[in-house]
Amino acid sequence: MAGVTGAIAGAYSDRWARLEMSSWETSLPPCKPRYLALDGFDGSTWLLSGEAAPEDIVEDDDFWADSDYDNAAEIAKNLVACWPNPPAEIARRAGITLRELQWFTLGKSSLDPHARFDLEALLGIEYDERMGRYVEAGPYVLIAHKPLALKEVYEGISGGGDARPCEIVPRQGAADPSWRYVLINTYGEPPSLVMAPRGAKITERLPELLMNYDGVRAVAPKFYQDVVSTCARACREPAANIREMKNFVKRYKEHWVDCSWQPE
Repeated sequence: MAGVTGAIAGAYSDRWARLEMSSWETSLPPCKPRYLALDGFDGSTWLLSGEAAPEDIVEDDDFWADSDYDNAAEIAKNLVACWPNPPAEIARRAGITLRELQWFTLGKSSLDPHARFDLEALLGIEYDERMGRYVEAGPYVLIAHKPLALKEVYEGISGGGDARPCEIVPRQGAADPSWRYVLINTYGEPPSLVMAPRGAKITERLPELLMNYDGVRAVAPKFYQDVVSTCARACREPAANIREMKNFVKRYKEHWVDCSWQPE
């Protein structure tokens, strides 16, 4: 009798164990693939669920190329607004129509690659590999016409205002009756010049528009006359601007290379 009872108890126990196992198995989460992953920080190995990331990832060069910021049209728009010559003359010199220039600077259309290259060369626009965008290379003679355009160009050529721009006047003799001249003396970079018409509202706003404006400085009459003459030659036609300014900065190279030019 004891043997029968033991057999019945054993059978009952086995059945209960199978029921418990079945219940436990049904509560498990769905089976997922797992893989071992090495932690690059502390060298630990972790068991992770999911698919392992492929190790042979192929870099897409087009992805990085597309991430570059093509701001050439924006820069061209501001430079054209500050150029000594009318937009029609700039367009003609670049070999395009005025409408093509306007639509390009407004971002409405692109230019033929050759025409775009010629326009960028004319306006001194260059691609900076380190920054991944276009920059105002200069040096320039700029005309103070439109406040926002002048502010944008100034901040572009000065690296966000890293300069001490100042109006220059002759130490002896009379200043130009029509224009005021501002020297943009960025550190270690070729200087640019701004011509501001006397009596114009924008001229009175120069301290506001040109960050770190350093007021008025008296200079030698010979230097002042060279600035006036350089600006006059730079205004003759669109291509003369950068050409005349490059000649100007060569004449005074020792004043600005590896330093910030403080005219006396």
